[in-house]
Amino acid sequence: MKVIIAGAGSIGVALARYLRAEDNEIVLIDKDNEHLGSLSEQLDIQTIEGCASYPAVLERAGADHADVFLAVTGNDETNIVSCSVASSVFHIPQRIARISSPEYMTPKYKSFLQDMAIDVVVSPEIETAQHIIDNLSVAGSVDMSEMGDGLVKFIGLHCRKPSTLIGKTIAEINKMSGHLNVTIVALKRRFQLMSLSDVTVHAGDDIYFVADSGQLTQILNIFGYTELPSRYIMVYGGGKVGFQLTKQLENTSGAHDITLVEKNDDRARFLAEKLETTLVINGDALDDNLIDELNLKNYKIAIATTNSDENNILLSIISKRAGIERVCALIHNPIYNNLLSGLGIDTTIDPNAVMVSSILQYLRRGRVKDDYVIQSGIGEILEIEAMKTAKITKTNLGKIKLPTGVIVAGILRGELFMIPHSDLIVQEKDRVFLFVEKGHVRDAEKLFSVGISFF
Repeated sequence: MKVIIAGAGSIGVALARYLRAEDNEIVLIDKDNEHLGSLSEQLDIQTIEGCASYPAVLERAGADHADVFLAVTGNDETNIVSCSVASSVFHIPQRIARISSPEYMTPKYKSFLQDMAIDVVVSPEIETAQHIIDNLSVAGSVDMSEMGDGLVKFIGLHCRKPSTLIGKTIAEINKMSGHLNVTIVALKRRFQLMSLSDVTVHAGDDIYFVADSGQLTQILNIFGYTELPSRYIMVYGGGKVGFQLTKQLENTSGAHDITLVEKNDDRARFLAEKLETTLVINGDALDDNLIDELNLKNYKIAIATTNSDENNILLSIISKRAGIERVCALIHNPIYNNLLSGLGIDTTIDPNAVMVSSILQYLRRGRVKDDYVIQSGIGEILEIEAMKTAKITKTNLGKIKLPTGVIVAGILRGELFMIPHSDLIVQEKDRVFLFVEKGHVRDAEKLFSVGISFF
């Protein structure tokens, strides 16, 4: 499959890297040759210097034969116009645009974007803000996604004392939760996945599972974790993500007592005008005097969303040491994720991973209902509807040889979530949840070889 990506910023490069790993042909366009640098050699892709909204540039990129056009530059207007050109001039079948400005995102302008031949609009700020909110509800979670129309949850937990998981094998954990619908799909220790068959959970590990949403409270209690209410929240940074996050929190049932700290005077005034119930404080959250005045010990949750990864890390550490139960940091550079272990930061959110996940949901074809890219980069959770003729429906699961790197995590039949077992036979219209290690999506395709295609 040929994919043209407009914009060699962090999102464009993340998409190029991910899609190239799945053997797609990638062309990356950017008007600044410095952004392209040596990406051609690093990622084994074609790079072109130029403006993606110019027909001549798209022609050089081979747009006549492209299957997908992803417009993810930092300029909304360039993304809109380039999608229109990709459709009207080159008839590229699928077009997705990154749109950041709230002016374009209001419902009354939806028809305008459709008229400009944009199939799907994705907003990094809105998607990231929603992902942060999804991750706030469980103390100790490092990742979370709702799937199966809300009936199924994927969760990653950081194993920190006094978690009851530490010192136990996966078999022992399964025995603890045997009466509940939960499947452990992965365990990450520092930088690598561990074999589930013989591993003992250590402090500092991250454990991932798929579970019945209705049983989540019971499962967390057994594992030694608690759910947190969305109350007494401190937000650092009132940029695009911070603003969208606070706005969504104001509309969340039960969320209140929100404080937002913003350093820029003009931006703080804007936030005070636009936000309804949030207390906006104009000041530098790293100033010792302001930190004392904020009295951080009164808050339950702190979220750092400034434009600086370093500041977000510092603010999270300060908040944790002040006694805030749950802290979350927005981190754009993935290198930091490998350095933060042991610093006490509960969750880091990578906006690039959020965007990749959002866009892949729309790129997958056939009966793929949902596709979630795990924040740590270890793989994906796929939700796929089974067809009657698919290989996975031919016999019971115990007789199916699963490809390396693929785990069946659960089956949703109607509104009933079932954990897999050897005698279970997947039926037509069942929604199957798979954990797929990074680089093994093509292998997972084999289970749904009839009527299912990924690219």
